[in-house]
Amino acid sequence: MKTLQKLVSVVLIGAMVLSLAACGAGKKQVEPKDFEKKLEKAGFTVDEEDDEDAKECRVAYYFDEKNEDCWVILSYYLFESSSDARSCFNDSYDDLKKEKDKGRLDGDTSKNSWKFTGEGEFSDDSALGEGEFYVVGILAEKTVLIGYATGDKASKKALDKALSDLGYGD
Repeated sequence: MKTLQKLVSVVLIGAMVLSLAACGAGKKQVEPKDFEKKLEKAGFTVDEEDDEDAKECRVAYYFDEKNEDCWVILSYYLFESSSDARSCFNDSYDDLKKEKDKGRLDGDTSKNSWKFTGEGEFSDDSALGEGEFYVVGILAEKTVLIGYATGDKASKKALDKALSDLGYGD
C-alpha cells in the first residue's frame, strides 16, 4: 500500500511540475506586422527601430492629449532564437532588480517564467527612469515585449490594455 501511495505522489508531483512549466510555455509570439496593426488601432504610434541584438525591433508610443501625465512606451524585440529572447528578458528584469538593490527604486517587482512587473518610484539618479512608473516584460517564444508607463492609473490601464490586445492579458 505504501508503494502505491508513493507512486501516486510521484505522479501527482510530476503532473504539477509539468502544468507549471506549461503556464509560460503556452504564450505565442506576436509577429511584427500584427504588433503594428493592433497597437496602431489602439492609438499608438509605431516605429521600426534598429537594435544590435534583435532581428527586428518596433517601438510603440502612446500619449494621451487630454492627460499629459499619461504616456506609454512598448518595445517589441524579435530574436533569432528563444534562448536569445530569454537572455534579454532575464537581463531586463535583472536591471530592474539592481535599481531596487541599489536603493534607486522604491516599489515592488515580481517575475515568473514569462512575465515580470515592476511598480513604484525611481529616484532621480536611477539609470532606468525617474518618478512613478509601471513596467511589464513579456517573454513569448523568440520575442520580448517591454512596456513602460508613467505611474498614474490611466497609463497603467493603457499599457495593460495594449498587452491584452496583443494576447498577453492576465
